[in-house]
Amino acid sequence: MTIFEYLKTDHPWLDNTRYANYQIALFLSGAILWIFTYIDTIRDITRKKTINIPLIAICFNFGYEVTTSFAFVPNMGKVLVMAYWSWMVLDIFIVYSMFRFGVKQIRIKQIASHITLYLFLGVSAGFLIQFFFIPRYDLPMAPLAGYIINLLMSVSFIYLVFIPGYQGNSLVTGWTKFLGTALISIMFQTKYPENHFLTVLYIFTALFDILYIRLLYQQRKLAVL
Repeated sequence: MTIFEYLKTDHPWLDNTRYANYQIALFLSGAILWIFTYIDTIRDITRKKTINIPLIAICFNFGYEVTTSFAFVPNMGKVLVMAYWSWMVLDIFIVYSMFRFGVKQIRIKQIASHITLYLFLGVSAGFLIQFFFIPRYDLPMAPLAGYIINLLMSVSFIYLVFIPGYQGNSLVTGWTKFLGTALISIMFQTKYPENHFLTVLYIFTALFDILYIRLLYQQRKLAVL
């Protein structure tokens, strides 16, 4: 359902006819933690002029958020529609900042010299892929596309740790992403327990999130020595 169709009819604030109350609580808690992930990223953009989230993940994540805000709105109630819109609005600033500071993540000179072009292509691809995939092939709340992007993000975080002197690594981002995703994973596992593809995505996303956090603690420990 598009946002325009959604607004033509009345919907509950929280739809407990489709989801149990504990599922709504899990998803909403995870969504709030993800908002803190974005807030921490925006704080570091303004303070350090760096991006906490890997560029490729931003490109695809923004396409996901635009699609789920306009073309495939969540069916959990108006509160979650507002949460998805909050993600998208916060991500607009992150995408804008990516074009300004994202080059700091690039170690290949030939790519860095044409970073604006590559980022434009990435954002375009991310949007078009999500726009044509999600409404036709995804499940309600778009977990398939969401977790493919989430795993891509988690794997790419590891790369950021090994950029010499990079200031865009954050334990706050790592922890809030990990915990927020974990709560949403539990919710979707209870909703779609037979979907083993999703289960594999939950597990490996969590493993890479834990690895990223562990590497950041090791990096902090070495910096003290």
